[in-house]
Amino acid sequence: MLDRLAVERMRWAAGETPVLVALSGGGDSTALLHLLADEFGAHSVRAAIVDHALRDGSAADAARAKSFAEALGVRAEILTLTWLEGSNRAQQAARDARYAALCAYAREQGIKVVAAGHNADDQAETVLMRAANGSSWRGLAGIAPLTFAPIWPEGRGIVLARPLLGTRRDELRTYLAVRDAQWIEDPGNANPTYERVRIRRRLIELAEQGFDPLRLVRLAGRLRARADHLDRAALALIETAATIGDDVRISLSAWTAPNEVRRRALAVLIAAAAGASREPPSSDMEQVEPRVMSRDHRGSTHSGVAFEPVAGGVALKREAAAITGRAGGAAPLPPLTLVHNAETTWDGRYAVTARVPGLRLVPASSGGFTVLSDGEVCEAAEYLSVRPLAAERIRHAFAPDINRAKP
Repeated sequence: MLDRLAVERMRWAAGETPVLVALSGGGDSTALLHLLADEFGAHSVRAAIVDHALRDGSAADAARAKSFAEALGVRAEILTLTWLEGSNRAQQAARDARYAALCAYAREQGIKVVAAGHNADDQAETVLMRAANGSSWRGLAGIAPLTFAPIWPEGRGIVLARPLLGTRRDELRTYLAVRDAQWIEDPGNANPTYERVRIRRRLIELAEQGFDPLRLVRLAGRLRARADHLDRAALALIETAATIGDDVRISLSAWTAPNEVRRRALAVLIAAAAGASREPPSSDMEQVEPRVMSRDHRGSTHSGVAFEPVAGGVALKREAAAITGRAGGAAPLPPLTLVHNAETTWDGRYAVTARVPGLRLVPASSGGFTVLSDGEVCEAAEYLSVRPLAAERIRHAFAPDINRAKP
């Protein structure tokens, strides 16, 4: 059931550290827990149960899921989310909060790999859902077997593995039944207000009419190979044409590659310059890339990034208004209080460590930050260790190391 190549890459990425299973208690993640405990040994597996605290009974389900892990000798922890009054609790927000909690726990425990129980049916649903929403071919490549956690900066350096993408949901439940293992049926899986539930029902209807959902999985596999090839070419272009530091600089003379490669590379560079969790869509890049990479370009902004002409190229810098706020628009970034000697990420772009207590960072009109000590402006270089994260954000997008041909 486990994809052998994915497992070997997980083993390589984890090294001597345990693998963390994102355990909901449902059939998919519970089956994954059993399979990985058999594969790696229970002592080399951990489980984290995220209680979203969005429905009655969620705490009881989380406790029950924890008991599933402990029955296998796997150490488990419940991570309960907290929600501010009036905060966004939609599915995407809950997903981001879940990944943030999992990554924070993994980092705290020194864990490098988080495993999720996404299966072949999830892949088919993802492809159909994205097709229905007008996705590009890249979106139809579905979800990858190995990538970095799809959230930035919380997920930096944390590998997300999905070693069950080749296995059907029913197979996993049959496997659990044979082992006389219990699992929890999430009531949300029957709620038609969720798009994925509606897509799941539609796939069942199509299957009853003779359509094999695995055709969508095979399509995703073919497109995934193409997506990986595109990523390798885009990374090669960045390494040839871009200089990465506090900002990103692109040489126009070296910016030569097929259209699709240039657009993918620029989308990642924009995300790196903005410290953003997601790259802008490829449909945007069709207009943005030829405009900003023209020798006639005189400056513009997109996705929180300012494109400024420089000698022989263009510089991508953080748009100041994206962090200081816009009139009638986005609010400024809140001040960030630093913990002495603890690394903190600011605006997704810098890893900062205070050398002395009592420092705060506030947005500056330059697009960077001002350092305050007891309310007074102080010299950043004297009191602060600062490391730009743009290069790391680029590696986060492409995950070149964990997807090597041979682990």
